[in-house]
Amino acid sequence: MVNVLLEYVFPAMLIIFIVMVFFILPYRQRNLSRQRTAQVEAPGRKKKISTASTMLRIFGSSRSYAADYYFDDLNFYQIRETGETTVPLAAITAVVRESTQINNRSVWSVSWCIDGDTHQARFLHNFTFFNRNFSEFLAAVRRANPNAQVRKLTLFSL
Repeated sequence: MVNVLLEYVFPAMLIIFIVMVFFILPYRQRNLSRQRTAQVEAPGRKKKISTASTMLRIFGSSRSYAADYYFDDLNFYQIRETGETTVPLAAITAVVRESTQINNRSVWSVSWCIDGDTHQARFLHNFTFFNRNFSEFLAAVRRANPNAQVRKLTLFSL
């Protein structure tokens, strides 16, 4: 009985496993990623560019750490428990990386000027290999306001 398992069943199961891993699963994964891409890239949809840090939300000295940040084609959004602030991308004057790092992520600062009032938001980016929203945000700010000071995103500036 053991010889039959080793001679016929085990090699057959191994071949089935190899076929599934190399042919069936990648095909399914490609189809799922196409569906997700179609949902995510809907025009006018807000894309999140910040990540939450529990320690900063509790002990952070800045109120901006208690907010989430999003953007779409036209606006930058600061969403807090108390409400939402909408800033046109053309009003953003600077997007720069600060020297502070938390969990190997740099703190980024976004400055904007509306009606002569200058405001600033500080947050941790959420850029990963699979989530490129933060780099899209930097490109959108460059397109909306070519005079804005926008730091380039490199491997060393993450």
